[in-house]
Amino acid sequence: MAALFGNATQRSGGKKNLVEFKAGKMYLQGKMCHADKRKGLVFIHQSDDSLMHFCWKDRTSGKVEEVTPGFDSILLPHQ
Repeated sequence: MAALFGNATQRSGGKKNLVEFKAGKMYLQGKMCHADKRKGLVFIHQSDDSLMHFCWKDRTSGKVEEVTPGFDSILLPHQ
């Protein structure tokens, strides 16, 4: 994926998200899926160890939350 997006630090001289867009979030309660009313932002960033992380951030509070609670969502290249 690095070849597709390039190195974020090379492009801008600082850390930036490779991709980001406004997005909501859903949660499962029993057998029903419900919308989380908070405004959010989905983004992909590359950490210092070159892993790509898929993240969701509450745009109001600025708090980054795990997409899947208890698990870090890491993107791995498929060959």
